[in-house]
Amino acid sequence: MTRTTGRRGLSNWLAGVAVGVAAGVLTLTFPTLGWLIVLAFLLGLIRAAPRLPAFGGLFFGVGTTWVVLLVRSHLECRAFDAAPGQECGDPGIELWLAIGGVLLAIGVVSTAVALVQERRSD
Repeated sequence: MTRTTGRRGLSNWLAGVAVGVAAGVLTLTFPTLGWLIVLAFLLGLIRAAPRLPAFGGLFFGVGTTWVVLLVRSHLECRAFDAAPGQECGDPGIELWLAIGGVLLAIGVVSTAVALVQERRSD
């Protein structure tokens, strides 16, 4: 693999992360738009080369965003509850955290596979 292809893989991964973070926020706040962005990016990967780094970046971004935002909201709710006379209704987020963790794992594994493939072809 040439130096240019390696740079393209990195830029594709970074594009995936950027879209993934934006889509991650939107899937939690306005799901229809967020998932449409994910779908549009995945459809755009049909023409991308290399695809795997962008795919990994997308799922890394979405998964990381979900985990960070959900944990942060849970911690904020607990801190609010700690004050006397205040109550925060914290819904069960365990399933959503697990889904976020799975998305993050898909992103990490895809990125690792892309890196291994790039090094093998050097």
